[in-house]
Amino acid sequence: MTLTKSFNGLFFCENTAIHNDLRSKSANVKSPCRVVNRHFELGAFTLVELIVVVAIVTVLTSLLLAVLSGAKTSARTSQCLSQLRQLGLAMTVYGADNNELLPAAHSIVPWGSTNPVAWTQVLFPKKSEPQILTCPSYSEFYYQSHFSYFMGARAAFVEAGAQPASLPLRHILFPSQYILSGDCNFPFLALDADPDNYTADTLFALVPVGHGRQVNVLFDDLHVLKAKHFEADSMTFSFTESGKPWD
Repeated sequence: MTLTKSFNGLFFCENTAIHNDLRSKSANVKSPCRVVNRHFELGAFTLVELIVVVAIVTVLTSLLLAVLSGAKTSARTSQCLSQLRQLGLAMTVYGADNNELLPAAHSIVPWGSTNPVAWTQVLFPKKSEPQILTCPSYSEFYYQSHFSYFMGARAAFVEAGAQPASLPLRHILFPSQYILSGDCNFPFLALDADPDNYTADTLFALVPVGHGRQVNVLFDDLHVLKAKHFEADSMTFSFTESGKPWD
């Protein structure tokens, strides 16, 4: 084919080439709208993906709640153990001033009674229902009593012929085993400020409900520990016999 050198012919051919070149290049260029739409498609959740995300969030939330609950239980247990130590010190000081005798427990005695006086009020005469006697855990169970710790005078009760009696500290031969007090894991009435273990095992007769299914126990030598059940190798309810259960 012979090419003319006319201005119009040359102009026409060059423009056709340019036009074809631009069409070729534009075919490989995606429009902004198509790009945006593609990005939107990639970022969208399918139903399955959404269910998986919800399940993961649920599991993580459950784990977090379990951790927080465990931390709360641990804090309450520590507070209760501290309060029992303070109660043990109060008992020791009272005994030292009263011929090694602790105040006798009676029947159902409300705070403020004068005849008889609850043993808790004998130990803390200048306070009104002291918070030291309220376990942060066990006070939420049974009748929600503010008096969460008992007088461990079962041995004195038996020794006195099944009568209310003061606990003679000097009679205790195994101070590291003798259960002096602990959580009232027992349905005492809310108004009873005079709980004792004369006629019931107030620690282990029932399955523990507080402190992660445990009870806190105070011993005569003032050490405290957590327990789920009676342990004969480290506990006793007797003045003279090691490992003696409540009954």
